[in-house]
Amino acid sequence: MINRIGDDFRNGWGFRWLTVGGLLAVTLLPPAFCGQQFTPRNTQAAGEAPLAPAEALKRLRVPPGFQITLAAAEPAVQQPIAIAFDDRGRLWVAESYSYDGSTFTDQRHDRILVFEDTTGDGALDQRHVFCDDLTHVTGLQIGFGGVWVTSPPHLLFIADRNRDDTPDGESVVHLDGWSLQAEHNSVNGLTWGPDGWLYGRHGIKRPSLVGRPGTPAEQRVLLSCAIWRYHPVRHVFELVADGTINPWGLDFDDHGQAFLTTNVVDHLWHLVPGAHYQRWQDRKVHPDPHVYETMSATSDHVHWATGLGGAGAHQRHGPQSFGGGHAHCDAMIYLGGHWPDEYHGSLFTSNIHGRRINRDRIVRGTGAYRGVHAADFLTADDPWFRAVSMEYGPDGDVYLTDWSDQGECHDRDGVHRTSGRIYKISWGAPRHVAVDLFNASTAELVKLQTHGNEWYVRHARRLLQERAAAGEDLSLAHAELRRMFQTTTEVVGKLRALWALDSSGGLDRRWLIQQAAHSNEHIRSWALRLLVDDGPPDAVTRNVLARLAGGEQSWLVQMTVASALRRVPPGNRWRIAVRLGEVIRGTPDANLERMLWYAIEPEVAADPERAMQAVTLQTPRIRNWVARRLTVESGTAAMPLVARLRAETDVGLLVDLLEGFNAGLPSVDVTGLPAETSQVLEPWLAHQESRVQVAAVKAVAAVGGDGSLQRIRALLLDAQVDIETRRAALEGLALRRPPTLSGDLQQLIQQETMIRPALRAGKVVADAGLVKLVLARYPVFTPQQRVAAVDLLISRPFSARLLLQAVERQRVAVADLSAQQARQIVALGDAALAKRLSGIWGNVRPSPAERVRQIRHWQRELDPSRNSLPDLQRGRAVFRQVCANCHKLFGEGRSVGPELTGSNRRNLGYLLSNVIDPSAAVAADFRLAVVVTRDGRVVSGAISQRSATGITIETANETVRIAAGNVDEVKVSEKSMMPDGLLEKLGDNQVRDLFAWLMSDGPGQ
Repeated sequence: MINRIGDDFRNGWGFRWLTVGGLLAVTLLPPAFCGQQFTPRNTQAAGEAPLAPAEALKRLRVPPGFQITLAAAEPAVQQPIAIAFDDRGRLWVAESYSYDGSTFTDQRHDRILVFEDTTGDGALDQRHVFCDDLTHVTGLQIGFGGVWVTSPPHLLFIADRNRDDTPDGESVVHLDGWSLQAEHNSVNGLTWGPDGWLYGRHGIKRPSLVGRPGTPAEQRVLLSCAIWRYHPVRHVFELVADGTINPWGLDFDDHGQAFLTTNVVDHLWHLVPGAHYQRWQDRKVHPDPHVYETMSATSDHVHWATGLGGAGAHQRHGPQSFGGGHAHCDAMIYLGGHWPDEYHGSLFTSNIHGRRINRDRIVRGTGAYRGVHAADFLTADDPWFRAVSMEYGPDGDVYLTDWSDQGECHDRDGVHRTSGRIYKISWGAPRHVAVDLFNASTAELVKLQTHGNEWYVRHARRLLQERAAAGEDLSLAHAELRRMFQTTTEVVGKLRALWALDSSGGLDRRWLIQQAAHSNEHIRSWALRLLVDDGPPDAVTRNVLARLAGGEQSWLVQMTVASALRRVPPGNRWRIAVRLGEVIRGTPDANLERMLWYAIEPEVAADPERAMQAVTLQTPRIRNWVARRLTVESGTAAMPLVARLRAETDVGLLVDLLEGFNAGLPSVDVTGLPAETSQVLEPWLAHQESRVQVAAVKAVAAVGGDGSLQRIRALLLDAQVDIETRRAALEGLALRRPPTLSGDLQQLIQQETMIRPALRAGKVVADAGLVKLVLARYPVFTPQQRVAAVDLLISRPFSARLLLQAVERQRVAVADLSAQQARQIVALGDAALAKRLSGIWGNVRPSPAERVRQIRHWQRELDPSRNSLPDLQRGRAVFRQVCANCHKLFGEGRSVGPELTGSNRRNLGYLLSNVIDPSAAVAADFRLAVVVTRDGRVVSGAISQRSATGITIETANETVRIAAGNVDEVKVSEKSMMPDGLLEKLGDNQVRDLFAWLMSDGPGQ
C-alpha cells in the first residue's frame, strides 16, 4: 500500500516522498535552472523500462530490523557506477554514460555528483554536479585535496583544495596505459589501504602497460586480471597480485587483511602480495611458464550449481538457496559499528544474476582464511536490479547503488541510461550525523583511531597522512600513537596505531623490527609487511625473516614471510626459503607452498647446486617444481638434478624428482640434456616401487637410448601390462616421436585397448598409413573415439582432405564434424579445402546480417508460448555433444571457456547473442589462435601460456604443449575460440531442448 504524504522543496530541489509499507521512498525533482544539457540516450528496446522507483523499493527484502529508504533515483542519478564518502560524510557518485553494454564510447559526458542528506531522513536532499566532461569512468575515491578517478587510459586526480565542490583546474594524469579495449573488464574501483596506498583492480579481457606518464614501455607494469596499488605521495606504482577473472570488489577487515571479489571463478580471495591466483576453474596455467600452480580461492562455496561436489570440493547449492550466479560486484566488509554484532566483519557483495546481496563470514582458525556462506542479506524481486557499489558511512549505515538495467556485461540488448537508484539501508530509522573531519585538529584525528566505526578511523588516518605530506609537524601525534600502541590491550587498536604511524611517517625502523617479535601474529605479520614495503630488505631485516621462517608456527606469519621473500634480492633467498620449507613440510598448505615457490623459482635456475641441496627439506610439491624448473633450463643447469637422480635412495624424493623431470620434458629439446641422463634413468625401470617404475618409463621413453627404446615399446604393446605403465610409455614416446611411433599407434588401434590415447598421440605423426587405418576403423569407433579420430584427421591438410572425401562418400557423417572442428579445417590455411568444407558443412562464419536474422528467428521460435514442453534430458545430451568440450554446466564439461552455471542463463537474448555471435566480445584469453608446427601440424585454440620455452594452447578437446623449437608460426585473431554455427547442425527440437536445459535449474529441478 502506498501512502502519498506530499511534496517538499529544500535548497532549490523538489522532493516527492512517500512510504511503502514500512519503507520510506523519496524521489528528487531537479530545479529548472539545473537542467542537463546532455540528454542520455537509451538503446534498450522501446517499451522496456525498469519499475518505477517506488515499486522497485517494494520489491527489496532485508532482515527484520533493517529499513530501506530510496535515497535518490532518476533523473537525479543515472548509471551510478561507483561511490565514495568525503570527510564531511557526503556521498560522491560517478555516473558512467559512456558504458555501452560491454564497451565504452569516447563521448565525454560521464559525471561526478555530490549528494548530501542534510536532515538525516535517509534522503539525499542536496545534489551538486562536480564535473561532467569525463569518459570511461569506472571508479573514484576522495583524498589529498581532490578526487581520484579511474578513466582509461588514465588514473586522474581532479583537485578541489578549497573544497568548493568545483575543480580547481584541469585534471592531472598520475598513471596512463590502461587498455581502452578491456571493455567491461577495465581498470576499476579505488580503495585506500591501511598502508596509505591507493588500491585498484583490473580485469582479464585486455592487458595494460601502466606507468607514470612518459615511462618507457620496458619499465611499465603489465597488468591482466590483477590488484594494483599506487602511493599518492611517493608516486610509486606496483602490481600487488594477479589472477581471478574480473575483480570488481576489494575491502580490508579490521586486521588489515584484504579480500577481493570477482566473477566467473570462485567469488572470494584473500589478497596476499605477490600471489598468482587461478584464472579459470580448470585452467591453472599462468602466463609465466614457471608458475606451475596458481593459488586457490578463500571461499568454501560457490553461488551456483546444484548438489554437492566430491570430497574436498566447494559446496554447490541451488540458485535460490545460495545466491544464484557467478557475477559479483563490489565488496564491503562491514565495520560500521552500528549494525548488530552478527554482521560485524561480514563481507557483502552484489550477486548480479542472483539479484541479491550475498553475505560471507570470514573465519580463520590456525590456518588459512575461509569465506563461509551466511544467509543472503538482501533479495530483489526486480529483474532490473543491478547493485554495483555499497559503502557504510559515518552513521554506520549503508548506501547501495542500483545500476537499474536488464544487462550488466556482454549486454547486447541495449543500455537504459536514464535509470539509476541509490538506497539507504539502515538499522532502524535513518539518523543524522554531522561530521567534518577536515577541520578536526590533529589530536582529534589521532583520537579517532579508537572509534567504533571504521569509517572515522580510515578517514582520520588518511588526513594524518595528508598533513604529514604537507609538511605539518606530527611529532606530538606520533608520540600519542606510540603510547596508544603500548597501552591498548586490543590487537585492532594496536594495528590502527601502527598503520597511522606508518602512513604519516612516524615509524622508527628499529622499533618496527622489535614488533616483528611481538606475541600477536597480526602485529608480527604487519611489522614484516611494512619492513619490506619501501624496497629490498637490508641484512638486518633478512635476519628477522630468517628467524621467523625457522621458528614461526602462525600460518599468517608464514604466509607473510613467503610474500616478503620476493622482495629479498636474488642470491639471498635460500637461507630463508629452506627454513620456511622445513617448517611447513609437516603440515603443508597448498597456497603457502605456491607462495614460497614464486619466491624461490628465480633462485633455482640461478643456483642449481643450491637448489638440489635444498630439496630434501622441501615439500613434495616444491621438490617436483625444482626438478621441473631445472629440466626446462636444461644444459649444465640440469646436471645437479641428473646427479641427484643417480644417487637418490629415498623413494618419495625420487618419485617427486622423476615426476618433475617428466613435467618439464614437453618444454625442452631433449638433446640439450646432459649426455648421461639416459644412463641415469634406465636403472629405475627395474625399481621395486611401482611409482618409480611408471615415472621412469615415461622419462626413458622420451630420452632413453636406442636399446631402452625397444624395451619401452614392448611395454606399450603388451596388453598384459598395467594401463598406467602403458600410458606413461605412450606419453614419453609421443614426446620423442621415434620412426616406429606410427606403427605402434596402428597396432594399439587394432588391439582396441588404448584407442583414444593412441588417436590423441597420433596428431604428432604425419603418416598416411595411420590416417588410412583411422578412416577404415572409423565405423566401429565409439562416439568419444570418433571425436578423437576427427581431431587427428584435421591436424594436417592432407588428412583433412581425406576426411572430407569420406564425408562426401557418406563414410563419415557430416554431423560428426563439430563447429570447432570445421573452423580448425579453415585454420589449416588451404583455400581449396575451406571451399570444399563450405559445400559440405556450411558457412563457418555467417554474415552479420545472417547472425541478426538467426537471433531474431530463435527468439520467436523459443518463446514458451509457441512450444510444447521440452525434453530436458535430450537437451542435456545435446549440451554434452555441442558445448561440454569447452563449458561446464551443473558440474559437467570442461572449463576451457567460462562456467555457464552461474551466468545470465535465464535471459534468452543473452544466451542467443553469445551462442550465435560469440566473437562480438572476446576476452584476450579466448581469442582464436592458430599454431603451425615445424612438422606441418596445425593446432587452433586459445593460447593460455606463451614464453621462450614454448606455447600451451587450449583446444576444444585437450591441452596441447608445443616446445618453442617446434613452433613455426603463430597467428592470433580477434575472433572468439567459440565458433559460429553451433546451432546450424541441430534440428529445431534439439535447439529447443538445448536452450531449455541451459535455462533450467539442472538435474535436481
